[in-house]
Amino acid sequence: MTGTAVRVLGVLLALLVPVAGTAKSVKLAKSVKLAPAAADPIGRGKAPPDVDALLAGLAKAPGLYARFTEEKHLTLLQQPLVTTGSIYFAPPARFARVTEKPMPSTLVVDGNQLRFGNADGQESMNLGANPVARLFADAFVMLLSGNRTGLERIFKMQLVPAPGGEDWRLVLTPRVAPMDKMIKELELRSRGFIVKELTVRESSGDWTHTTFSDVDLARRYSAAEQARIFKLPAK
Repeated sequence: MTGTAVRVLGVLLALLVPVAGTAKSVKLAKSVKLAPAAADPIGRGKAPPDVDALLAGLAKAPGLYARFTEEKHLTLLQQPLVTTGSIYFAPPARFARVTEKPMPSTLVVDGNQLRFGNADGQESMNLGANPVARLFADAFVMLLSGNRTGLERIFKMQLVPAPGGEDWRLVLTPRVAPMDKMIKELELRSRGFIVKELTVRESSGDWTHTTFSDVDLARRYSAAEQARIFKLPAK
């Protein structure tokens, strides 16, 4: 794997690690004006009874927007590294993560293309030519789009309802290399169909806890919005 590929693969783990970048990403996040949310397309008040119901509900969502705060806990550091920003998803395979603090960056997955920009410049990768990067990108996109068949190729899945009828947690255990060597498990905690928290435990002992706010599973992105959001900011 080339040096560029290794770097971009590391950025692909944006769910796991904070990423650095350029102030232009903050400008992008602040400039994005979203259309009013549509009516709720899925029943979000009750916990899904099983994995099929959960993923079927996610598959009905026309899009996703959320704010995130991520705490990366490293065994070598006493205090976690904290990252904040926004995520955007438009089915079937457009995802953007705009990191604002501590140092801005933009990560975009658009079909087979992955692009990343920060203060050091911009990089791109054809995921079809890099099976390792493709695996990590697919895992997140499949989860957001409710693709059970694809997810089951990568993870063992266990949905655990919590007392009360609304809360639940989904545990994903990697079953394919190299993900199974790097990640011990992912755990999502939710209310109804709204994901509130994501915890990723790595084989190294490091772990990442992400909380989501302002979650909108009814977000519909117009063509103009997609043109603005799912691209890197101008240099």
